[in-house]
Amino acid sequence: MKKLSRREFISRSSTAVIGTGIAIREGRAAPRVPGKESRVVEVFHPRAVDDDRAVDTAAVQTMLDRGMRRLTGSDSPWAGFLEPSDRVGLKINCLGRPMLYTHKELIKAVADDLIEFGIKPNNIIVWDRWQHHMKACGFEMNTTPEGVRCYGSEDPRDKSVDRMDPDVLFKSDFDYAEERQGGTASRFSKIFTQECDKVINMALLKDHGLSGVTLTLKNLAFGLCDNNNRFHRADHIGRFIADFCAEPLVREKVVLHMIDGLEGCYDKGPVPETRRVMFTPRKLWLGLDPVALDALGFRVIEEERARRGLPPLAESPSYYEVPRPVDHIMLAAKNGLGTEDLDKIEVEKLNLA
Repeated sequence: MKKLSRREFISRSSTAVIGTGIAIREGRAAPRVPGKESRVVEVFHPRAVDDDRAVDTAAVQTMLDRGMRRLTGSDSPWAGFLEPSDRVGLKINCLGRPMLYTHKELIKAVADDLIEFGIKPNNIIVWDRWQHHMKACGFEMNTTPEGVRCYGSEDPRDKSVDRMDPDVLFKSDFDYAEERQGGTASRFSKIFTQECDKVINMALLKDHGLSGVTLTLKNLAFGLCDNNNRFHRADHIGRFIADFCAEPLVREKVVLHMIDGLEGCYDKGPVPETRRVMFTPRKLWLGLDPVALDALGFRVIEEERARRGLPPLAESPSYYEVPRPVDHIMLAAKNGLGTEDLDKIEVEKLNLA
């Protein structure tokens, strides 16, 4: 038999989303991230995505590897965040189905790296809140004890899917009472509270018809709990996102944030219905500070809108024909979650051309 390289073995073990195989390596202690936490690494690769939306898997893997090494200053970047014994959740975003979701090539690259670091494949969970959204994006569900697991917290089309935790709640009565489903408490996902020791937040670069943008903060707030449609109003959404992400459990478990900017959506989000509202930055942003990442992503979307002659998001009507508040980034900064001041964010750019 042909002898496989370590990378070939891992790649075949994880597949695009789900797979088998174990590669064990001793974890070494390393500093979390040298320097300031409000530091973001931006990685660009010109061949990451072509004009027909085909993604270059090797280019994406290189973007992740180079970006993580630059972020941590270590040749063993995952050791600063994880232990080989950890159960790791990859919180993706599938709301923009079927046209835009966290790219499978990026998910695969992360899973491959984690397996190479020593995480057992079955201790990796790829998940989003809505399982039917994941299926609409072509993800194959896997709840077996073999390979990378993949499933959602809820599925309105399959009531047997109820992975919500009745004992871990986000409580707030600052909401739109008419949309409450079971009172003023929102249950956290059991995937988050019981099945994961650490979580990697794999957000997307896109606008949102109410909050303004869907980036790292919103990916958590509307993806980790239920009964949150009660916050889906201009007067409530920003404060909810900021307060939810300030929950100690969220701050403790989510150890790394990234924005998948291989492709993005600058208008009519979060569910684009045509390629005309999409663009192709071919970039990946990595960091510890979700506020800094969202401030940068917000600027990228605003700049793209300006190039296309569109008004700023705050001046563009929301779902309910009122201005989009776009205030959750500022409110999250006030909650101590990070830095929104672009002048105080250190951005290291890697151009892999």
